[in-house]
Amino acid sequence: MSTRKSTSINQGVYLSDIESSASLGSSELNGAIDRPFPIPQYDPQSSLDIPDSVCTKSNIRTEVPSIHKFRPKVLHSASRNSINWYHGNHTKVSSQLGIERAEKRRSRLSFTPSVFQIGTELLSTEQTKELGRLKDDISEIPETPQKDLDGYTEPPDGGAMAWAHTVAGHLVVFNAQGLNMSYGIFQAYYQNIMLPTNSPAQIAWIGSFQIFLLFFMSIIVSPLLDKGYFRLCFNGGSGILVLSVVMTSFCTQWWQLLVIQGILTGVGMGLAFGSGVIILMSYFSKRIGVATAIAAAGSSTGGIFFPLIAEKLIFNIGYAWTVRVMALVVFLTLIPANIIARERPGHKSRAKTTMDWSAFHDIPYLLMMAGMFFSFLGIYFGFYYIATFGEAVLLLSPSDSTSLLIAMNTANLPGRFLPALISDACIGPLNTIVPATFLAAMLIFIWIGATTHNALLVIACLYGFSAAGLQSLYSATIFSFAPDASKVGIRMALVFVVIGVACLTGSPIGGALIASDGGGYFYAQLFAGCSILLGASLLLVARVVKSGWLPQRV
Repeated sequence: MSTRKSTSINQGVYLSDIESSASLGSSELNGAIDRPFPIPQYDPQSSLDIPDSVCTKSNIRTEVPSIHKFRPKVLHSASRNSINWYHGNHTKVSSQLGIERAEKRRSRLSFTPSVFQIGTELLSTEQTKELGRLKDDISEIPETPQKDLDGYTEPPDGGAMAWAHTVAGHLVVFNAQGLNMSYGIFQAYYQNIMLPTNSPAQIAWIGSFQIFLLFFMSIIVSPLLDKGYFRLCFNGGSGILVLSVVMTSFCTQWWQLLVIQGILTGVGMGLAFGSGVIILMSYFSKRIGVATAIAAAGSSTGGIFFPLIAEKLIFNIGYAWTVRVMALVVFLTLIPANIIARERPGHKSRAKTTMDWSAFHDIPYLLMMAGMFFSFLGIYFGFYYIATFGEAVLLLSPSDSTSLLIAMNTANLPGRFLPALISDACIGPLNTIVPATFLAAMLIFIWIGATTHNALLVIACLYGFSAAGLQSLYSATIFSFAPDASKVGIRMALVFVVIGVACLTGSPIGGALIASDGGGYFYAQLFAGCSILLGASLLLVARVVKSGWLPQRV
C-alpha cells in the first residue's frame, strides 16, 4: 500500500490540498458550518507515513464531527481573500518553521482557529512559537473587497481615494450650488445699477434657470454615466461652467445674461454636479451620509466666498473684472476636482430604469411630491431678495445688504449638518424635515415685521439655518418613499423635475409681486411664506398617511 508523508500546521493556519478538497462534492458534504475543516498539506520530506486510506472521503467524513461538515462555499470564501497572499509567502512560512517546501501545489489557506489538535507532536517548541507569531501577522492582513463573477467590488467605504472624492465633491458643489446661493448679490446689482429698467421678475429668471437646470440635468446625466460617459459629463460640465462665468463678465443686456449666466451656466452646473455626486456615492456605503454631508457643505462655503469677493471688489475694480476673478476661482478649484474624480474600478452600472406607473397611485408619495413643490416654490425667495430688501426698504448700503446674504449662507452651513445628524441618529428624514420647513415659513412671516438692520440680520441667520434642513434632507426624504430599491431612481427623478419647476417659477413670481406692489415686499413675502407653509403641511399629511400619528422613525 502506497503511503504519503505529511506535516500538519496547527492552531489556526491550515494548508488544504485543492485536489483533495475539490474531490469532495457539495452533494456529499451538506451542512452549515462557520469555517472549513482542516485538510493536511502533505510534505514528502516529513518522517511520518500516512496510508492513503486516511485521506479518503469516507475517512474524512468520519473524523470530522457532524456539526463541522464541510461546505464548499465557506472554503471558497475563506480562500478568496487569502490565496494570493499564500502563494507569495509560502516559502517564507515553511523556511521559518524549519520545513523544506514541498513541490508547487495549488493550495487554499484558512485562517480560522480549530479545535482539532492535528500533528502538534510534529512541531518543535521553537516551531510552535514561530507559528504563533506568524498567526498574529496573518490576522493583520487587511481583507480585500469582494468580487462577483462580473468583476464587481463593494465600495471601499473609506481610504485615501474615497475621501479624496469627498473633497472633490465639496469643490464641485462649491462652484455649482455655491454660485447659485450667491445670486442675491447679482439680483441686487442688476436691479439697482446694471439693469434698472428691467423688472425684478425678469432678473430673477436668470438665477431661477440656474437652479432649475441643476436639478433637471440629473435626468440626462444619470443614463450617460451608466453608458460610460463620465468624463464627457464631468470634464465637459466643468469646462462649460468656467467658460460661461467668463462670458458673463462681457454681458451688458438682460437677454445676454439669461442665455449665458442663466441657461449656459445652469447646464455646466448640472453636468458637473450630477456626475460628480453620483461618482462620489459609488465610493461609499455605510459612510455615505458623512461623505455627502461634507460635499453638500460646499454650497454654503461657496455662498459665503463668492459674495465676499463681490463685496470687496465690485465697487473697486468694476463688475466685469469682479466676475472674472470669480471665474478664476471656479477654474482653480475645479482643477483638483477634475484630477481626482474618476470612475471606481469594479463599480457596477445600474440597470436600465423603467417608468414606475404605480407611483401615481401611491397617495403618500404624491402628497410628499406636492409638499416638495410648494416648499421649494418659496424657499429660495429669501436667498435672492434679502439683499435687495435691505437696500430698497431699510436703505442699507450695498456692503451692509451683502453682509445679510453672507450671514444667511454662514448659518446655512451648520444647518446642513445638524438636521442630518438628528435624522440619522434619532427620528428619520421626514420627521426632521417637517419642523424645519415649518420654522422656515414662520421666519418668512416674521421678516414682514423687520424694520432694523439688526432684526433683519437675526432673521437672515435663523432663516438660513432652517432652510438648510429642507435643502439637505429632501433626497433622503424622497428615498424613504420608495417601496423597493429598484424604484428609487425613477421616483427621485420625478420629484427632482417637480422641484426644478418650483425653483424655476418661485423667485420670478416673487419678483412680479414686488413690481405689482410698487416696489413693496409684503405680497411677495406673503406668497413665499404661504408656499412654504403649505408645503410643510402637505409633508406632515404625507407622514400621517404613510405611518400614522404614533411616534416612530420615518
